[in-house]
Amino acid sequence: MTQWSVTSRAVLLALAAMPATLAAGPAAQAGERRPDRCDADTEQRLQYLEDHLAGGRRYANVWWQTWNGVYGAGIAVEGARAGLTGDSGKRADHVVSAVKAGVGLADNLLRPPPARLGASELAAAGGEESCAERLGRAEDLLRRNAADARKRRFSWRPHLGNLALNAAGAVIVAEGFDENRGWASGAVGLAVGELRIWSYPWQADGAWKEYQRRFPASGAPQLPPTTWQLESSGEGLRVVVRY
Repeated sequence: MTQWSVTSRAVLLALAAMPATLAAGPAAQAGERRPDRCDADTEQRLQYLEDHLAGGRRYANVWWQTWNGVYGAGIAVEGARAGLTGDSGKRADHVVSAVKAGVGLADNLLRPPPARLGASELAAAGGEESCAERLGRAEDLLRRNAADARKRRFSWRPHLGNLALNAAGAVIVAEGFDENRGWASGAVGLAVGELRIWSYPWQADGAWKEYQRRFPASGAPQLPPTTWQLESSGEGLRVVVRY
């Protein structure tokens, strides 16, 4: 069995199980209900924030556990294959693949998505907070999760790190051990890494933007709606997007 089939099947099987796990999981729990009654506007905003914090928890947990499993399986499978083969080039390829899986697992364990905490950080305070304090903390949590989602998905750093790790592995195997499959392994690793990055829990970013538009009177600044239009530019046209 080729490394492509081992790696790709492990990833596809794990990701295929995600919708079933999400459907079978328990209903998302919001933070503990407030014993005191807030004014109507604050109640609505708190309800929105708590629902979206709790709603993002399930996907974030499934994402985290799935990639822990994918990388853990990669370490075990590639490590075993490295020990069983007698070819130095193939052994190097399997060792490098196991090391890359170890790097991915370490990153996943050391930097779990904060969205997996859901509204539990609000529930920890119980009923000791005032409505205004609870609203402020709920806004901070959703804002934090949104910023984390943007950084982990759209920043150039994770993509560059993924490219560098897999390119280095490919060079070591292909050039250091004269094993051409190193380039294919690097390409597979790059694709898997990008899939992990782009599947990172993103829901908080959209929820935070919607919150800013829906509740402009809150402490969050209102965002303008996204619009686009065609404008003339010299002898042609250009698309102008405003957001």
